[in-house]
Amino acid sequence: MFESLVKSINEAGGSVRAYDACSREARTRIADEPQNAAALLLISYATQRFVDSYDDQPLTVKEAAEELDEITQIVGILDAAFSDGSEKAKLDALNAVSARLAT
Repeated sequence: MFESLVKSINEAGGSVRAYDACSREARTRIADEPQNAAALLLISYATQRFVDSYDDQPLTVKEAAEELDEITQIVGILDAAFSDGSEKAKLDALNAVSARLAT
């Protein structure tokens, strides 16, 4: 459901521009997928945060790998809950990801 967003980052080499494109794509999908708006907004926020942190800044391979792992985990949490379809699972996932992003 959301894994295509992470796939696009991987296919574009994990660059800052790839995260920016992912953030924009997630926001764009909200109009077509209003039932997934909260999850897509969190994905957009997480990827935009990466852009804001590393745009015009040095990015080591280690940092890039850690950031990609974090985004992959976030998307995995949301994807599993939203694929399940249970409203409780969705809410739990949204709260878990929000708490994770707040740290």
